[in-house]
Amino acid sequence: MISTYYGLDALGGGGAFFAALVIGFFFGLALERAGFGSSRRISGIFYFRDMAVLKVMFTALVVAMLGLAFVSASGVIDLFQQIHYIKTYYGAYVVGGLIFGIGFVMSGWCPGTAAVGLASGKVDALIFLVGAVIGGILFNELFPILKPLYTWGKSTQAGFGEPGLSFVYESLSISKNAFLLFFTILAVLCFWGAEYVEKIRRPARGGLYFNSPFLKAFSLVLIIFAAALPLLSPRAGEKAPAPLSDSKQALTAVPPAGNGLLEIVSSGKDHMEPEDLASLLIKGTSDLVVVDVRPEEEYARFHIRGAVNVQLPDLPAFMREKKGRERVVLYSNGMTHPAQARDALFRERYRNVLILTDGLTGFLERCLKPISLRPEPVDTQTADQIRAWRDYFLQPLPSAKK
Repeated sequence: MISTYYGLDALGGGGAFFAALVIGFFFGLALERAGFGSSRRISGIFYFRDMAVLKVMFTALVVAMLGLAFVSASGVIDLFQQIHYIKTYYGAYVVGGLIFGIGFVMSGWCPGTAAVGLASGKVDALIFLVGAVIGGILFNELFPILKPLYTWGKSTQAGFGEPGLSFVYESLSISKNAFLLFFTILAVLCFWGAEYVEKIRRPARGGLYFNSPFLKAFSLVLIIFAAALPLLSPRAGEKAPAPLSDSKQALTAVPPAGNGLLEIVSSGKDHMEPEDLASLLIKGTSDLVVVDVRPEEEYARFHIRGAVNVQLPDLPAFMREKKGRERVVLYSNGMTHPAQARDALFRERYRNVLILTDGLTGFLERCLKPISLRPEPVDTQTADQIRAWRDYFLQPLPSAKK
């Protein structure tokens, strides 16, 4: 298995910058060779005269999609730990897409192609980039006002157990492999359709690859590759975890446990902060037990190092075995189910149960998020602490099923 710069928390290092430079060079070269240094060619898609943009974008999507699926299924890359995912905000993306689309059709440029156009000496590309910089500065200054829009329409799904992370195949309730094949076939149809449209609109110069041996072979290779992916041995725990709300093992809500519990909650002694838990686990304290109450498949995908997996209905028996000798920290993706379980155990006179603040999501965000992806800079001491946590908790985890 290989590690990415993201997985190594090295996005700000020299190696990552050099890799970005090399990739950027060849990316720009490919765009220039494809004719994307001209706004006329880019805007041609809106007039159905030149469908190069559609063909390039679909090719990039299919190659990246099938490539990631292959390296994941073959165990080369752990998609959960080595790839950064952006959460899904439907409202924000719709508004952003509309703004981007309007700017695209009016200018004939996007930021990447405008950079290529500028390198080719295009004045309109320079004007576009100046406007983009001014727009970025304006957005930054207005961010306090625009912040609600920035996170508008957050997805209710929890891909990889992380709330807000949504995948298309889960939204469609189909398997990942079925979606890969479906999208590949859709891309092939778009390739053929784009060539046909060009041939009709520009009989003399358009649609040169329509019904050509190359297009036939390229389409066949893509479909065969997508159809063959399920034959690869799936990685352990690749099955997408089910949301906690759908779990049959979810504990039903319990009534308040009385003034005793309310006093504990008020004092803050009912929970433990992610940073405190991480530090205690690294030190190896013997009077602490961390319990993951999520379904087994989510636990198998990723869990806090040292945690044991106990299903909610089994918690009373587990606590009887412990006999109150250790502090027990419960966690799930969020705090709802651990809080409900804590209330139920309090009613059974267990006073040594705590919950993890913000659950696993908070632990990942506050302790394991790479320094380079944090919204604010951190001091040297905090940076060293984060690296130590990542080195410890992101090592391959042994199973610790109770």
